[in-house]
Order: sequence, then structure tokens, then C-alpha cells
Amino acid sequence: MSLDRIGGIGHLALEQARLRDRLDVLGQQVSTGRQGNSFTALGQDVRRSLDLRVAIRRDDAYVAGAERALARTASAQTALGRLQDIAGNVAAEALRARTMPASAIEALAQAARAAMSEAAALFNTQHAGEYLFAGSDLEGRPVPDGEAILGGALATTIAADVALLDETNAATILADSATHANDPATTPFSAFLEGPGLTGNRRSLQLADGERVSLGILANRDNGDAVTAAWGREMLRGLALLAALTPDQVASPQGLDTLLTGAHGILEGAARGAAAEQGTLGAAEARIEAAAERHRDTLVALRGQLASIEEVDLAAASAAMTELRTRLSASYESLALLSRLSLSDFLR
Repeated sequence: MSLDRIGGIGHLALEQARLRDRLDVLGQQVSTGRQGNSFTALGQDVRRSLDLRVAIRRDDAYVAGAERALARTASAQTALGRLQDIAGNVAAEALRARTMPASAIEALAQAARAAMSEAAALFNTQHAGEYLFAGSDLEGRPVPDGEAILGGALATTIAADVALLDETNAATILADSATHANDPATTPFSAFLEGPGLTGNRRSLQLADGERVSLGILANRDNGDAVTAAWGREMLRGLALLAALTPDQVASPQGLDTLLTGAHGILEGAARGAAAEQGTLGAAEARIEAAAERHRDTLVALRGQLASIEEVDLAAASAAMTELRTRLSASYESLALLSRLSLSDFLR
């Protein structure tokens, strides 16, 4: 057998091994849709692939955070809407009661008591185990004695004042009720809200690198950070004034009229405050939704870039496999022919 033929056989064997290895790689790519099972298969694109994966994780986190925040704000918006309705409805009832018979006073007081209990429960609204109106104290109830608020310090102290209503002291009772609503001894709000919560930062959300939006709501601070006449404080104060009324106050019509007018104004202001909170929160929601949409668009682009690096064109890979099989088959036939010729030469 000549050395040329031996060399030819060796060359064909090496070529067949190379073709088989390439065929195995293509087979894996077609079955998985990826360049390979490790980053080494990416060659010089490894760094780009890693950078893209980091960027995708970052934008995924922003989208997930936005979705959680929007679910939370949706619950807050529902509670705010109901609180606004409560304040507005009872305010309207107080205004009507000024011209109604004495029996309307007891009905108004009953409505105010029910409204005060509901308002306290709404201030204690939770979402995903977190209190929505507690500021950064996510596990603390904004109104600790919400279920018993009608028997709490604010309601009972104001009721004691209202029981003394006469024709001359309504203005004093109204002013004192504001003092009681802010007094640490009679405030209905938690020690956190009336302590660190008075000056602490509102809860916020990171929208993107270097961009945050405030979305926290506090039961005893309004959206302009006013505390003394905050809408939540005023709402419970106004409801407590009306909840304390009894038919006995009809004996002092001028004093009662002044008290009803004052309570109406307090609750109307609280309704406007709740509406303002809704508007501010709505603007924050719009920013969150816009940011989430930007991140989703970015993710589409990033994932497309990553796919172009890590994934294979299945049609092209399948065509390459067919070509390789043809070449490998032809190589086998060539090797067999060369081997037969070599054996014939040897036997001659």
C-alpha cells in the first residue's frame, strides 16, 4: 500500500471525525434552539450575553415592582373613593338636617356613627398584608382602635362637649374638637403616625435608575403634608361631632345650626382632601404605568438581542445538518473505495 493512499485514508478519517463533531453540535442546537449548553459556545459574544442578561434582570425587576405598586395603589384608590363618598354624603345630610324636624337629628347621628366606624376600617385597609395609610409602618394599624372608635378617646371627648351645647358655645365646641383631634391623648391615630410619621418620608417607588415617584398616603397627613387640618383627621373629627348629637340639642336651635354648619364645612373639606389624594395618586400611577411600559419595550429589544447571540436559526441549522450528512455519507463512500483499492494493491 502506497504512503499516499495511507495518508489519504488518514485525511478522510480525520475529516469524518470533524464532520461528526459538527453534526453533534448542530443536533444539540436543533433540539435546544440554543448555540450551546455553556457560555463557551458563544465565543467572543460571551461578554455581550452577560451584559444583556444583567440588563434584562434589571428591567424585569422594575416591571415587577411597578405591577406590585399599581396593585397597591388600586386598592388605595378604592378606599379613597369610598372615604370621599362618606364625607360628602354625611356633609350633605348635616346640611339637610338644619331644616328638618327633630327626628332627623337622631337619624343623622346614627348615620354619622356608622360612617365613622366605616371610615376607621377604611383607614386600616390592607393590601398584601401591608397597611395602605400607615406610611412606612406597613405592619401597624393607622387607627389602632378602629373597631371600637365610637368608644375611643376622640369620640367620647367630643361627645362630652356636644352634650353641653347651648345657644352660645357651638363655636367653642367646634374649636375644641380640632384640639382633641390633634391631642396625643385623644387622637385616633397610631403612635407611629403621630410621632415619626409626622415628618417621615412617604413611601416611594424606584421607577428607573435615578428616578423615583412618591405614592405613600398617610391617614393623618394630607398630600401637601399638612398635619393639623389633614383631611383624614378632619373627617373623623366631623363625623364624631355629628355622631354625638341627640334630640336634646334641638332645644338650642341656634347652637345646633352653628354646629351643623361647622360639621358640614369640616366634612366637605375632608371630601376635597380625599379627592386631592386621589388625584395625586392618579398622577403617580400614570408615571408608574408609563415607566413600566418603557421597561417592557426595552425588554423586547434586549431579549431580541440576546436571542440573536444565544439562539440559533433552526431552519439554517437543519439545512446545515442535511448538508453535513450528505458530505459525511460521501466521505464514508470515498473511504470505503480507497480502502478497497488499497487492499487490491496489497494482494497483487
